[in-house]
Amino acid sequence: MTEIEHRVAVAKRLATNIRDYLDDLTPQQWELPSACAEWQVQDVVSHLIGGAERQAESMKRGLAGDSNPPVGFVPPQPAELSSANARRDIARRNEMSGHFLESFDVSYQKLHQEFDEFSDVSWDTLCWHVRRGAMTAASYVELRIQELAIHDFDIRSAFQPDAGLDPDSVPVLLDMTPRWLGMCFRPSEKLSKPVVYGFDVDETQSQLIVTGDAFELRPDAALEPDLSLSANGEQYLLFTYGRLTAEDGIHLGRLSVTGEISHLDQFEAWFKGL
Repeated sequence: MTEIEHRVAVAKRLATNIRDYLDDLTPQQWELPSACAEWQVQDVVSHLIGGAERQAESMKRGLAGDSNPPVGFVPPQPAELSSANARRDIARRNEMSGHFLESFDVSYQKLHQEFDEFSDVSWDTLCWHVRRGAMTAASYVELRIQELAIHDFDIRSAFQPDAGLDPDSVPVLLDMTPRWLGMCFRPSEKLSKPVVYGFDVDETQSQLIVTGDAFELRPDAALEPDLSLSANGEQYLLFTYGRLTAEDGIHLGRLSVTGEISHLDQFEAWFKGL
């Protein structure tokens, strides 16, 4: 099995696992808060359905040679995009009331059909994405794993205190870390002196240098860090995706930190989830 075949299989399995889990929820449980800030479980599901629908349509267009923005597309302001997406998904939730599972089945069946069609062509084929413009179909598979894995955690953690990330998703999400940090970075005024974060994740070291208005992620440990953080891959990802606060992570023993603790507050301000 090639790497892309493995990732397609992971994406399909994640969707199937979420669908099976949703099948057992009571109507009251759909309205419980998820780990995704300000979203109920049903809002998260609506987001996953809408994302699959939009991705399937974009991949279908890409397969036909069209990686341009949709007709009438107006580029949104980056600061407004997340809130606009949240409003759209909540409105769609209201439209689907009572029919979530059927909509989930239809949307992911179409998306998985697109995956199967791409297995016969190049995964380097370009497809449109609202945040990233034209990107490869292979990158879209990564994005679906990211969405499903993180939101699977959001849903399950509403009912399971020990919920975690799907193990097969962790290597994919770690590979995506530079792009994820870039997408969620909220710049501030330029600092007089950069802050250097040292990360030790599954015994792999890297450094994040933040100047306030920009950042750089380096795959080494060349500089003296202002703060060092050690964790396994899963806990590091939950932290960087805003699902585990630094305070909770340290208290629970999931994050090991040395250096000036206040830099963790700065990190959480600079790198906020979408």
